[in-house]
Amino acid sequence: MRIAVVSSDTVRVDARFGSAQRFLIYELEHDQPAFVAERSSEPLPGEFFDQDMMDWVTDIISDCDLVYSAHIKEKPAKALMNKGIRHIAYQGAIADISLHSRS
Repeated sequence: MRIAVVSSDTVRVDARFGSAQRFLIYELEHDQPAFVAERSSEPLPGEFFDQDMMDWVTDIISDCDLVYSAHIKEKPAKALMNKGIRHIAYQGAIADISLHSRS
């Protein structure tokens, strides 16, 4: 399973989805996250929902099954679901993601 993570320090999931300047991509192998890549992004506009920008962001992580971030607004969460990507609200160490419920 491939996951995308929003992190300000590459150690913890600690940032909102809409503020992501990058996504850290991991493959869950043997129930442990193995780093695959870092993909640049740009924060989503805070004052309004921009579908074109959201489409661009979801294309960046389109090969991922899940995205972990500290928080996500309703419209971006729905847009991810429409692309088949589930969001998990989580704050903590990336290394502990395998211990976190993915349901």
